[in-house]
Amino acid sequence: MADAGLQAERTELAWRRTQLSLLVVACLALRGAQPALMLLALATALALWAGQCRRYRHSLAMLDAERGQARIATVLGIGLVQVSLCVLAIEAALAGR
Repeated sequence: MADAGLQAERTELAWRRTQLSLLVVACLALRGAQPALMLLALATALALWAGQCRRYRHSLAMLDAERGQARIATVLGIGLVQVSLCVLAIEAALAGR
């Protein structure tokens, strides 16, 4: 397999884009005076940044072993944060009417 590391690279780049989008959300929330939304977005971006090297090594190991399994805690955690961000944003939009 000639491109064994490229899948891990693409995954890593996707996580970096997620971090960047969370930082943008935090900046927009700060501008809109939504401290809860800003803190949640910043905390999530920092947590993703802190685990970035570990995720990359894990992705490479899964590719080397040719079998992978998602970390359920990470998937559920990110999903919960996304739902929370959406609820806070909808609440802020409805309050601004």
